[in-house]
Amino acid sequence: MVYRVEFKNTLKREAPPRPTDPIGGGNELLWQLTGGTETMTVTRIEGSDHDHDGDRDDREDVDVLGRNLPVLPNNHGPQTDRLIYGLGTFHGYDSGDATSREVGLYDQAFVDTFIHTLANGGRIIAGQFDDPYQLDEKGIFDLVNLNRDDLGGIPGARRPPGKDVFTGFNIFSIALEVPISDIFRQGIPHNGTLRPNSTDSLLRVWARISRRETQTVDTSNIITGLRGSGEFVQVGRNALPLFNAGLVGTQRQTLYLHSSPLLDVTHFGSDILFPVLVRDAEALGIYKALGVPDATVTTLKGPRVDIIKAINLNRPIPIADGFTGDVITLDAAIDSSFPNGRRVGGGTAPNRNQVNVNSVLISLIVAGNPAAGLAKGTEVNDKDYLDRFPFLAPAHQGLLQGHGGVNVPTVPDIPVP
Repeated sequence: MVYRVEFKNTLKREAPPRPTDPIGGGNELLWQLTGGTETMTVTRIEGSDHDHDGDRDDREDVDVLGRNLPVLPNNHGPQTDRLIYGLGTFHGYDSGDATSREVGLYDQAFVDTFIHTLANGGRIIAGQFDDPYQLDEKGIFDLVNLNRDDLGGIPGARRPPGKDVFTGFNIFSIALEVPISDIFRQGIPHNGTLRPNSTDSLLRVWARISRRETQTVDTSNIITGLRGSGEFVQVGRNALPLFNAGLVGTQRQTLYLHSSPLLDVTHFGSDILFPVLVRDAEALGIYKALGVPDATVTTLKGPRVDIIKAINLNRPIPIADGFTGDVITLDAAIDSSFPNGRRVGGGTAPNRNQVNVNSVLISLIVAGNPAAGLAKGTEVNDKDYLDRFPFLAPAHQGLLQGHGGVNVPTVPDIPVP
């Protein structure tokens, strides 16, 4: 089953500007003033979505669930809230009142107006939201430079705290609610009961990004300057966190983005069975600092069938192309807890996830134990998650939130520890 979301930007072409033109239109410098729109069309496709002529609506197995649905606009700031989104009365600079420039009105109630009900009873919303991921990626990129809190307090590690590089960032997101009846037509098998030797209640989920195969310079397209033609081709994908970045070797990471999970065993089986991260951790002295025996390190270098079994929920899933790959596996018959699905939020506080997926995966790979507590990094989000659909926190405001600074004083070339 494929759920396809296609986006379209529209902007009306206008004559060059004249002194008597009203505000708005394609001559404006900022998108939100142009009157341009972004919409999406949602289709459900039974089986493969491969289609040679590119007209996916002409197939019998395609159901259009929603057409030309407005996309949630960006959270720019107080003036946009009033002048463009109509969320309040605007008062200009000449009013002497700075409220229209300082007090934002973009809130959850406004976001909710862009939740659309689909023809199958599901719901969707797409647009910018707070990036819900947390990772001390600064340390990771400095050759796995972890802090003491990540490594059981060993003195040779750098001082805490770890810093979440995604703090203050937004990310374009799609939240799609799928009715159970779409997937399990006769209901969820043995609902409420764990059957560890069965696979009939499992969902295997992954997401990909596609675009037209050929992109041609086209000046008639006043938005992108390009015209797409040919079949849709995959240019990116994702499922399990850190699969591509934490397991797949650099020379195969582009192959990962363009390939299907159905071929992951052939393409990346060795990356999983013999994880390079273990070798790197040994070279950095992490195992010696933690007192891990050499024989254990040798075992951790592989072959590591335990990693594959863990992401397959220890179910009887063949380790072969077409069965095992980078997908999120969810047993719909029981409550979700990573690696059984991946819930957003649901932790011990509103800004915590149910499970620290980074720690679970890195601990599994490096220590062979998902509960080892390694690489916890940062475990809280910079905003509280929503406790209902779409579960994501609203986007950071562009004016008064997110990134930026006054740059005084300047920073030194070599930071003070």
